[in-house]
Amino acid sequence: MSTKIDRPQTVLISGAAGGLGSAVARRFAADGARVALSDINAAQVAELANELGGIALPADGTDRGAVREVVEDAASAFGGLEAVIGVQGAQVKSTTNPSSNDGWDKSLAVNLNGQFYFAAEAIPHLLKSQGSIVLVSSSAGILSGPPGALGYTAAKHGVVGLARWLAREYGPRGIRTNCITPGWIRTPLGDGGMEYIAERDGITLDEAYERTTALVPMRRAAHPGEIASVCAFLVSSDASMVNGHVLVADGGAAVVDSSTAFFN
Repeated sequence: MSTKIDRPQTVLISGAAGGLGSAVARRFAADGARVALSDINAAQVAELANELGGIALPADGTDRGAVREVVEDAASAFGGLEAVIGVQGAQVKSTTNPSSNDGWDKSLAVNLNGQFYFAAEAIPHLLKSQGSIVLVSSSAGILSGPPGALGYTAAKHGVVGLARWLAREYGPRGIRTNCITPGWIRTPLGDGGMEYIAERDGITLDEAYERTTALVPMRRAAHPGEIASVCAFLVSSDASMVNGHVLVADGGAAVVDSSTAFFN
């Protein structure tokens, strides 16, 4: 019987410079883990790594070769890896209009391909540690994203499927893979999605958040630290029998109609 990791001590986080990624990094560092932080924003990820005593491994997460180097550098620095948290993502406008094809391609590259690259390249190290993977999708991965978010919605659905496939394929070999689908989070990424409503209706960003979450049972967007706590749970021994699960952390929005809960 394999030894379960109580709390991982070596963690690689992609998209670590963003609002949610930095919250995840701070949570794991506070729990005593050594954190390797990767993001395309080299300056921000270096600053965060310095703050947390971690290591900064800036890279373009859509480049598999660059991701491979990040994973190998993290594993070499730590003597292995026990958890990978895939947070990287971006909202890029795309529709069925041919002029938005670039947005479709970028959405899939950042939100889906990058998640796959980090998970796939880490598998050999996680097999040794009997570690785990958490992929951050979105409520758009189980419902639908807002207008103009076709590629984002498709990619986030893909992340859910990726997590389930990895769970089935590598669960028998000791790696657990789970997925989180947050709703709105007060981060720069969330703000980007909310700006459409603010501009459309001539209201402030705060008013847009209030309007959009008015029918969400919790009546608010999440704080980044709340989603970071879910990540910490899923890779801990408290979740040792949780594999292939899609944990909805959206304040209850999924229990109401998506068109009213997310984009009224």
